[in-house]
Amino acid sequence: MRETDEFSSVFRFRCAYRGASLDVLAGPNELDIPRLGMIVPKKVIRTAVGRNRVKRLLREWFRLNQADIAGLDVIARLKTRGTESMLESDFLAGLGSCKTCVLKRTSPLT
Repeated sequence: MRETDEFSSVFRFRCAYRGASLDVLAGPNELDIPRLGMIVPKKVIRTAVGRNRVKRLLREWFRLNQADIAGLDVIARLKTRGTESMLESDFLAGLGSCKTCVLKRTSPLT
């Protein structure tokens, strides 16, 4: 995801998981594929090398789990520095939590 409107629609949908070092937000999209947006602030990780490493890790974890989250827009927002294992556990827990939230809110009432 690159456009401001795409990010805004996910923020407005308000399905979020707040982890120790990472927030994961999700919303539905009209596509058959999932999309990922990342927010890695310079205030949290000063060097470009560090920010790019976090982005590479997030993209890889997303790629490995994208079959489970088809049709979702996901935003990962880094809050604090953390270890790689902490980031991974926050991200994967966030994907599961947000997927459940989106499915509950978008399923038709029976």
